[in-house]
Amino acid sequence: MLNPPLLLDACVTINLVAAAPVHQIARSIGFRCLITRQAANEVGHLRDTTDGETRVTPVDLADHVETGAVEIIDLVPDEIPFFVELASLVDDGEAATIAVAIKRGIPLATDDRKARRLCAERGLTLPTGTATLIRRYCEAQALDHAHISHLLQRISSRASFQAPRSDPDLKWWNDHQPCASDGGL
Repeated sequence: MLNPPLLLDACVTINLVAAAPVHQIARSIGFRCLITRQAANEVGHLRDTTDGETRVTPVDLADHVETGAVEIIDLVPDEIPFFVELASLVDDGEAATIAVAIKRGIPLATDDRKARRLCAERGLTLPTGTATLIRRYCEAQALDHAHISHLLQRISSRASFQAPRSDPDLKWWNDHQPCASDGGL
């Protein structure tokens, strides 16, 4: 049986790529990850620091598409007017993602406050965010505190992400933040 789809916006995609192999996360949480072409075009870069030197590398979604972890989808004609309307309110990636979610009835993942508000105004179920996806992944993999802390540190340092104060999994996120006793895994 095919796993149900989950639409990712650009920021959630970057955060997942920063954390672990996306195909492993997707398989563990039981979703097929979809990203609109507009959101895929907004996926930026990751930062890695080695020996005190920071290197910025663009995220190449081709590898993730090749493994089947991510599928890039295009808008269909009846989604375009809705996309145009939403694009006046949020970035193109979020607009396309929300338009597809509404028109096709697919759940979405975003951490963007404006996009989440638009979803609520349009009657969509509250979108999933990075913290929830990572929590589900960690639970499915039965990761211990040290490994979870390392994962969150990778997301924080490589993708500059911190769970927003309004995130339903903020307490879990904060409880697993790296600390000095973790030894900098």
